Parts: sequence; C-alpha cells; structure tokens
Amino acid sequence: MKARNCCKTMEMELTAWKAIVYDIVRKMEKLPGGAKEKILPNIEDIHIMIAEMDTRIEDIRDKCTPETGIDDIRTEKEEFDKTMAVARVKVEDAIEYLGAGNFGG
Repeated sequence: MKARNCCKTMEMELTAWKAIVYDIVRKMEKLPGGAKEKILPNIEDIHIMIAEMDTRIEDIRDKCTPETGIDDIRTEKEEFDKTMAVARVKVEDAIEYLGAGNFGG
C-alpha cells in the first residue's frame, strides 16, 4: 500500500493546525501587559510547538515519495499523532482562556 495519500493528509492537517495555533498566539501577544505576563510561558511553549510542527511538516514532505509504503512512514505517523495530541491540548487551553473573557478581540 502506498502512503502518499496518508502523507498528504498529515501535511494538510498539521498545516491547518499550525495556522489555528498561530492565530491564537497572535491574539495572545496583543494582550495588555499584565494579562500577557500571566500567559507568557504558554506563549513561549506554543512558539516551540509551532517550530516542531514546521519540522514535522518538512519531514513529511522530505520522506514521503510516490514509492513510500505505509510501513516506511510509521515513525513519522507516530510523531504526527504525538504532535497533534499536544496541539489539541494547547488549542483547547487557549480556547478555554478565550471563553473565560480574558481575550480582547
């Protein structure tokens, strides 16, 4: 079985999540001083996560070829799953913070 479709799907999903996370970070960075200071460690963590997502996207682009089989990308798929789990938690935390009325629009 060829893994090209799986690779493209992983790449598109990571890219979409990266865009969502990046938008949240931009909003967090616009917060006034005191509010921003409270979440500064979270912002820094999210920047690290965005960089990791960039690395995963590049890995997928580099390692997935038309000849790649699903077994060949098993490691990348596992890393993708871990990255997505972290992204979902960070986004949920940010949305919870937004929903509490702590975010200016």
